[in-house]
Amino acid sequence: MNNINRRKFLQSTALLGALSGVKVARAGGSSPSSQPIVIDLFMRGGMDGLNIVPPFSGPDRGFYEAARPNIQVPLTGTNPVIDIGEAFGFHPAATGLRDMYLDGDLAVIHGTGLPQNDVTRSHFDATKLIELGTPQSLSTVDGWLTRHLASTPNITGAEVIPVLVSSSSNPISLQSYFNALTVDQVSGYHPNSGQFQEKHADAISQMYAGNSTLDFSVSGAMDTLSVISALDLDNYTPAGGVEYPANNTFSRQLSLIAQLIKEDLNINVATADLGGWDTHNNQGDGGGGFFYSKITEMSDAISAMWYDLKASGLGQQITIIVHSEFGRRVRQNGDSSSGTDHGSGNVMFVIGGRVNGGQMHGTFNGLAPEQLFPNNNENNGEDVSPEVDFRQVFATIVKEVLGNPHLEQVFPGYSNHTSMNFVSPDLLFKSGFE
Repeated sequence: MNNINRRKFLQSTALLGALSGVKVARAGGSSPSSQPIVIDLFMRGGMDGLNIVPPFSGPDRGFYEAARPNIQVPLTGTNPVIDIGEAFGFHPAATGLRDMYLDGDLAVIHGTGLPQNDVTRSHFDATKLIELGTPQSLSTVDGWLTRHLASTPNITGAEVIPVLVSSSSNPISLQSYFNALTVDQVSGYHPNSGQFQEKHADAISQMYAGNSTLDFSVSGAMDTLSVISALDLDNYTPAGGVEYPANNTFSRQLSLIAQLIKEDLNINVATADLGGWDTHNNQGDGGGGFFYSKITEMSDAISAMWYDLKASGLGQQITIIVHSEFGRRVRQNGDSSSGTDHGSGNVMFVIGGRVNGGQMHGTFNGLAPEQLFPNNNENNGEDVSPEVDFRQVFATIVKEVLGNPHLEQVFPGYSNHTSMNFVSPDLLFKSGFE
């Protein structure tokens, strides 16, 4: 552990075990050098993937420009598409994504989403269906990450912090999971930071020492308090000369994830989210405006966290998933100062040391009117077609990176899984050795 006060840590973990019955010794079945860690980043609001990774050449470029005369990312001028030598490029604000892609650490998967028979344009329903991992049912009692944690052989029950949620509340993907450290900021985290803080914490823990859902929730909060109090998180120096963007809440959340992963607390899963992607209007003309700022916020924070963890020697352990509940309509919804309405298919990013990055994966159906979704042979569609079931992407990571073969438990109702082939089975080959 790098920045932990060992005496306070031992005191807090002993208290944690005494009050909640959670064993806090180091996990015997895993080690910091090999334990796989997934970081799930949800872009809430329906991120416009078609403008983050827009067509650069070919026939789709013409259809794209015709559908988005104002909000298109141009090929020339002030904010041109970043050319990466593919039929698609990156938005000019996505320099962090571009760098990870060119380094071979980021894979782009276009045309992903809910299965076509289950598509919905409701934010609430689409978000819940994806985070539950059961696109045919909104009533599933637990999230897909909860089911992964319950079935993976990498969880021994002896982890200090098996799950970290860098937010104010747990996502639906962790529904029915009660052992997560949930914190979005460490300053002012204690319910009473005065001279009676320890007595206050002890009293709360004793009041909620039962077996109800409320008891579990309060116990988890107090466990979080014990662990956070034992760590020195105020004096953090990222590895490799990385600088996290200032005045960026999302960046602070990702910095906290990186810090706690590097504390060797047996984290298996971490989550965070970034909202504000519901760009019905004022999205930004010519590759600029609000959307430029939003992509900068997302791209710079994620790349800072990745390069920090990679420079710390943890790259092979880390896999980062970046996704949203759905994409946007292909056609802009007005003229100047317009935006895009709710759509279907979207882009996903997978980042990590085990990822065959620098490649486009998935199936992009095209932007010709007859290629859009839904197409009923009488009327052309309006959306990027969701050709890749989001569960195929998640399941590839669960099985091939996280080492969990129990896909039928993690994604009930999902069958006939086929690998997306973005995971390298050979670490030496991924590292560039013959």
